[in-house]
Amino acid sequence: MSEKLVSTTIETKTINSLRLLANKMITKAGSGHPGIALGAAPILYELYANQLVVDPTQPELVNRDRFVLSAGHGAALLYATLHASGFDLTANDLAQFRTPHSKTPGHPEVGVTPGVEATTGPLGQGLGMAVGMALAEAKLHSDFPTVIDHYTYALVGDGDLMEGVSHEVASLAGQQVLSQLIVLHDDNDISLDGNKDRSDISDNMARFASYGWQVLQVSNGNEPLAIHEAIQQAKQSKQPTFISVKTTIGAYGPFAGTNKAHGTPLNDEQIIDLAKALDVNIDNFELDEDVRDHIKTRIQSRLAEKEVPNPTELAAFKKFTHHSVSSLPVLDNDTKAQAGRKISKHVLQDFSQQIPQLWGGSADLVASTNTEIVGSSVFDQANRSGRNIAFGVREFGMGAVMNGIALHGGLKIFGSTFLAFSDYMKAAIRLSALQKQPVIYVFTHDSITVGEDGPTHQPIEQLMGLRMIPGIDVLRPGTADEISQAWRDALESTNRPTVIILSRGGIGTQGTSQQAQTAMQFGATQLIGEIDAKVNLIATGSEVQIALAVKEKLSQSANVISIPNLQRFLALPTQEREKIIPKNGAKNVIIEAGTTLGWQAVSGLDGLIFGTDDFGISASPQRVLELYGLQADVIAEKILEQLES
Repeated sequence: MSEKLVSTTIETKTINSLRLLANKMITKAGSGHPGIALGAAPILYELYANQLVVDPTQPELVNRDRFVLSAGHGAALLYATLHASGFDLTANDLAQFRTPHSKTPGHPEVGVTPGVEATTGPLGQGLGMAVGMALAEAKLHSDFPTVIDHYTYALVGDGDLMEGVSHEVASLAGQQVLSQLIVLHDDNDISLDGNKDRSDISDNMARFASYGWQVLQVSNGNEPLAIHEAIQQAKQSKQPTFISVKTTIGAYGPFAGTNKAHGTPLNDEQIIDLAKALDVNIDNFELDEDVRDHIKTRIQSRLAEKEVPNPTELAAFKKFTHHSVSSLPVLDNDTKAQAGRKISKHVLQDFSQQIPQLWGGSADLVASTNTEIVGSSVFDQANRSGRNIAFGVREFGMGAVMNGIALHGGLKIFGSTFLAFSDYMKAAIRLSALQKQPVIYVFTHDSITVGEDGPTHQPIEQLMGLRMIPGIDVLRPGTADEISQAWRDALESTNRPTVIILSRGGIGTQGTSQQAQTAMQFGATQLIGEIDAKVNLIATGSEVQIALAVKEKLSQSANVISIPNLQRFLALPTQEREKIIPKNGAKNVIIEAGTTLGWQAVSGLDGLIFGTDDFGISASPQRVLELYGLQADVIAEKILEQLES
């Protein structure tokens, strides 16, 4: 949906007003990125004035077009454009750019600024999130065509396209033939340190064409009509479209065409000169009335033409998106005796029937991670109803795409790989937490008991590293019921991601459903509790079995405690923690087949920690445990030595 452009005079005045307003914000803040604000203003103008179907008074409108500023350092330009478009951003909000607790932070943050669709700034990830939004649109459109039918746009810079994640997600978008995805490239041939060709000579047009995209070029990014026509052509394509728009970084400013324009704020005198060069003036961040009305009027005219969803279909869509967990899966002893990843597969099948909006996949490891919705097909161009996504060997891209799917809304998304490879996607996991998105990460092969694959596949520091990310639940279940409860908690989460850590081998039949519920509520639970216990055996995951075996070998009484959620346990008040791990002189013993760093907060200064701070070794799982002293008899002997000393 678009229209003919209005007079050149108001177009030019609006574009130049956006340029000046963004730079005044940057100058007042004393930091920011003037170059993109000056060079890419015509692109933002075209999108908001002539393309995007959005409602500034209802920024969460379900069927709105999405725009992701992947080049998040252009935040000032985005805020200026949102203000001019009628979103709830005042002139005073713009004046508070980059100040604490303002609606205009240094890089776009979803949930902070009305109209911002994703938290961007870590380059490349915005493109990935846009791909995720387009994937979500394609899936939902297949079932609810009159309710969900919109475009997803992204603006990327040269830095975005250098990041490896951009290759992963662009390849996936081409594979999935996401025709409603349009990416514009602010192609200015300048990077922060100098001319782009000092570090990158990629032919991005050829590259995206090789991924299966339509590629277009606008030779002069200062011509809104050319940008307009390219986007109109993109909308006719059955492929995703990449539009390279040649721009001049810092156009009209003192550092135009140089890397200095990227992050050097203009001083007051240079702002005056810029206003003269642009032939516009702005006092106190207030736009002229004709500029304020221009984009808003055009947005409203598009909204008036928007088709109304079919009422029956809309009701079905609302029901679809609001399914929730109604019951826990039944786990018999045969199921409980299986490997953690296989128990998870059983649980996933049950929950997938209860929650039809759940879908996901793996980094080409579904046979190993067991994260397949059995009975459903693979989601692809020919079958948009499939619930299994073939992410391919693209861990980082998978994480970024999942964030985009979650941000879009209407679906529940999970993705999986081996725990050792979670490092590939760590930056995306961090953005899940920062954006408060309930993405579900499933990581299997969770310790040195991976065995023969050796140290490259044996995670050591990954588990504790994930626990250090704020705002995320990292769950390493120690019983089958805890696995079931972990999935339930993940599916019911609305504002934080969940990481579920699962074993390659058997997890044991210990524990009850009630104990698992307690473990998830408080982060830990006593599987066995004894009055006046001399030892607290504390473990996670499959090491809970070792703790139980250690108890059998001790002559002293001992509690056995599972801690599936260390962060939640440590966040409890002291008296609540002591109900689970009594502080009565008992020796605290930690058993976790990973790094020991971090467990001191639970063990105390005189406790024992059994783990490894080495990379592991290639051997059978049992032999690896032997080599690292993670055997019940060895641990029991060392505990007795400590108690007797």
